[in-house]
Amino acid sequence: MPTSSPPLGLNPAQQQVLAGLMAAGETRPEFDPMLPARLVDLLEDRLAETAGRLGGDGIDITAAKTMLGQVHQCERWFLAEQREGFTWSPKTAAGTVAHKAIELSVFCRDAPAPMDLVDRAVERLIDAGGSWGPREYLSGWAEAEVADLRSDACDRVTKFLECFPPLKPQWRPVLESRTTVQLCDGRITLKGKVDLALGRRDGNRATVLLVDFKSGAAHRSHVDDLRYYALLDTIRSGVPPFRVASYYLDSARWHHEDVDEDLLEAAAHRVVEGVIKLVELTVDKRPPTMTAGTACAYCPERNDCDGARQWADQRAALGLDA
Repeated sequence: MPTSSPPLGLNPAQQQVLAGLMAAGETRPEFDPMLPARLVDLLEDRLAETAGRLGGDGIDITAAKTMLGQVHQCERWFLAEQREGFTWSPKTAAGTVAHKAIELSVFCRDAPAPMDLVDRAVERLIDAGGSWGPREYLSGWAEAEVADLRSDACDRVTKFLECFPPLKPQWRPVLESRTTVQLCDGRITLKGKVDLALGRRDGNRATVLLVDFKSGAAHRSHVDDLRYYALLDTIRSGVPPFRVASYYLDSARWHHEDVDEDLLEAAAHRVVEGVIKLVELTVDKRPPTMTAGTACAYCPERNDCDGARQWADQRAALGLDA
């Protein structure tokens, strides 16, 4: 991570990121090298009974950030999303293109303009093989639809390039970094993918910054997502990140938390509670509970749910849908 004064040529937004978010020049904390092992013990001890019901007939559980967020927010919403399965939309496709373009902006040597980065990203995603990705979705688009996507993605990429200082090689930037943690003899798997990791590992000193980029408004779930990333990164690497942050491209603002043992233990307890719910709902077939809230606006079952109607009535009474 940077430790010197801001280089010449940075605009005010980039200088704020360097000094405020990256905390250039600040002392980094050290952690007990046994902390990751204690976190694994906490997770496996509390999940032992649940894991004991898995493993037979090839049944296991893989939990990711989105699944845990959904099951904690509303169990009926989680099951509805599981039945629907993931489908591409203009919003998710534009986000994927923008993330790929940002990745290319860091590693391309010819410093292409934002629109060129977006075009390269679209080409790479269409040309890529494999079962996952927006290849088939994008390939069937009309020219006008592709133009809208390019415009949306270009907006996000431009905001990143305008607001973040150029990422130096010595900062060890890693984009779209995936982490997998296996628990209880592989019967439970935790997965995560953080948008940006910055920093070089240095013994037991926490030197890495994890950043998730957001194009919309702040939400409480973003805090839980960041803590989840911190937990997985700590177990994987053996040292916690020093800070985790959500960076909001539309406002050039961020929310961050400095990582400590209390934060990591809280994240571990949330994972345990979430995994138990996942197993109860998907393996034991326990009927889901319903919790009215913001998820009602886009739940697949919102037209046939008392919770969604309650949420709509509450918003109407407050004049929020006027």
